[in-house]
Amino acid sequence: MMEAIKVAFCFDENLTVPVQATAASLVDHCASAAAHCEIHCVCTSAAAHVEESLRRIVTVRDPGSKLFMHSIDNPYADSYEVRDISVATYLRLVLHKLLPEVDKILYMDVDVLVLDSLLPLWETPLTDHVLAAVRGTVNLADKWEWNSDRPYWHLLKEQRGNYINAGITLLNLAEIRRRSLDRQWNELAKQRLYYQDQDILNITCQGAMVYLPPKYNRLTYMEGSEYHRLVEEGIYTQQEYEEALKAPVILHYAGDKPWNRYDANLAEIWWDYVNSQPDLRGLFDEEKARRNHGPTLVDRAARKIKKIFSREKI
Repeated sequence: MMEAIKVAFCFDENLTVPVQATAASLVDHCASAAAHCEIHCVCTSAAAHVEESLRRIVTVRDPGSKLFMHSIDNPYADSYEVRDISVATYLRLVLHKLLPEVDKILYMDVDVLVLDSLLPLWETPLTDHVLAAVRGTVNLADKWEWNSDRPYWHLLKEQRGNYINAGITLLNLAEIRRRSLDRQWNELAKQRLYYQDQDILNITCQGAMVYLPPKYNRLTYMEGSEYHRLVEEGIYTQQEYEEALKAPVILHYAGDKPWNRYDANLAEIWWDYVNSQPDLRGLFDEEKARRNHGPTLVDRAARKIKKIFSREKI
């Protein structure tokens, strides 16, 4: 019998609706590949009310998949919070303790849409590596330079070109326990790290990462031409780039959220899926999303220039 794909979602009360769409797309594509899921939702007590809805979403798609809810007090509640990213994101740092019988788990942000089977990702060999993830856009020369005068950035000097986006992360919980990484994590969580727990993982897991092709974490805020910069700077291969654009397995809406802005890049794929699912269709206000247009091209250009010349960091 095939091992269930173990997945973790970590969220607070602000994301109880989007997690339902993410979970539905996950189970749909696992079921189509004849694989079951074991989903662990780690959430704050204010978000626990979503359990019944999530259980229905999972069961109707695959009775063989299981859902486990873990409502906990966030030990990182006082950690640094920036860019409107909730401290609930730090909850992934407790998975190795919360799930002592689980040795490997796929962590996923809840602003993603699964488009294909995750079996090949799940079967990625980790051996003595701590995690597997996709290299992120922070590696781009202009972004790295913009970050370079942060007081802690020297800790990432050797990570240039290999800095990961932690939104999709295959975690080797057994290795995390063996290395007692939580000791470092607890100390770093007290610092003002701009990318929060993503920085923590990049600082503490250097040399112990497996790098996944970008089709497993296609960042939607980067349009095709801009995305190609990752090829030009040697971060992705041309083949990896083409796969990510033409056949992404996971779309990651890390910037504008499609449920807030209908004109966000690749939002139509998310809306097409949601509207095809009777149990999701009524959860989101499509008319409101259509009315909420984002900044114009001029606005975006001005914002980018301001960001480049701004010395304000954290």
